[in-house]
Formats: sequence, C-alpha cells, structure tokens
Amino acid sequence: MGGAERVRTLVIPDIHVPFHHRKSVAKLLDFTKRSRPENIVLLGDVLDLHALSVHRRDPRWEDNLDSELRAGRKFMEDLRRAAPKSEIDYIEGNHEDRWNRYTAGRVPAMRLLGISWDSALGLADLGVCVRRKPFSRPCGQGKKVTFMHGHEVKGHSKFPAGHALNIAKKLGKSVHIGHTHRMGLVASVFSGRDIFAVEGGYLGDFNTVGFKYMGPVPPEWTRGWQMYDSENRDNPYPKMYRV
Repeated sequence: MGGAERVRTLVIPDIHVPFHHRKSVAKLLDFTKRSRPENIVLLGDVLDLHALSVHRRDPRWEDNLDSELRAGRKFMEDLRRAAPKSEIDYIEGNHEDRWNRYTAGRVPAMRLLGISWDSALGLADLGVCVRRKPFSRPCGQGKKVTFMHGHEVKGHSKFPAGHALNIAKKLGKSVHIGHTHRMGLVASVFSGRDIFAVEGGYLGDFNTVGFKYMGPVPPEWTRGWQMYDSENRDNPYPKMYRV
C-alpha cells in the first residue's frame, strides 16, 4: 500500500428507524464497537419518516414525527458511542428526502429557518457529515469505491446487485448502494475496466407497521452490512456480513 495508513470502512444499509430490526441493530452496534473502523458510511434511509410519507400511513404513526426523530437521534448517539473515533458519513436517502419534499411543498419557509432533517437529528453535534452527492472511499488493491443511496438513478433489476451494476456502468466505476434492501456483489468489465457493484441489504423489520405496504408475503430482502479494508491485496471487494 506504499506506506499508506490502513482504512477500514463499515458500510451500513437502510435501517428505517423506528421500524428497524432491533436484534440485528444490536449486533451491528456490538460489531462496530469491536471492529473499530476508521470510516463508517450510512447508505441512507436510516430514518423512515413514515409521518411525512405521501403513501398510505399507519394511523398509529402518521402524527408521530417527534417519536421518529427521537428514535433516530438515539440510534445515532448509540452509533457514535460505539465508534467514538470513526469518521461517519450519512448519505441522504429517498426517505430522508421525504422531509425535503414535504417542506418544499407545504411549508417552504422552514428552509429559510434552517430546519432540516439533519439539524433535527443534531448530526453536527455528533460529528456526522451529511452527503448529498456520491463520494468515494478506499477499498482493497489500492482502488476506490463510490457510495450513493441508489434512488438517484431510476431502474430496477430481477437479481441482487443488478441495479447497482447498471449504475456502475453509467458512471464507469465501482459503486456500493443501498435502497434495494437486497444484498449482492457483481464483478464485471466495462469499457475495458474492471468494476464491481454492491447492494448492501437493509436492517429493517418487515413485521413492523412501516412495511405493511409490502403486503403479507415477505420480499427477497436481506439483513446485513459490509466492511472494506484498504489493506486487502487479494481483491477490492468488501466482506459481507449477514444477520
């Protein structure tokens, strides 16, 4: 690695607080504390913001924005305690964007007051950087991978990592996304360049009211997270953890 410092990046997919899978999130926090990664990337949709959805809402949660924000703040505080020295990047997902669309359409003056979802969570106080554009971090073999939520590019795929691969080909570089709630990794060659694409899964609980819109049949979603290691000389891919 030419004397460069080791960089391990923990990548956490969609959690959908307060509709998260509590046992899986507890395992995540324990893993974070034990592994002590230099970087943490939250792929977006950490919050569900069910109260601001334009879709059908559960009556028990449609007016509980304050409860959602308190639960989101608690998770972020727990994550910071588990990783006091880690650099944390929080990507704005389509569920966080529910706040932006709601305020732009109904109370645009809130933007003039600086009232945003990230300020409501107090992310600046926790030293968390909010990302609204794709950005890169080191992976193995001296390469880099680009992170984004995944909703920025429309499309879908029948197989895990398929949507991520489509995005990678559009960008011409390796990408890691959330959004699909599926976990997968695909390696490919595009325009003579080796690229790979990752979909990170999710950490939500399908049996909670926040996911009732999906119907009674569980979808092909996978809970887990990933870890990159810049000192991995064998390949540039992350280690996949499934819970």
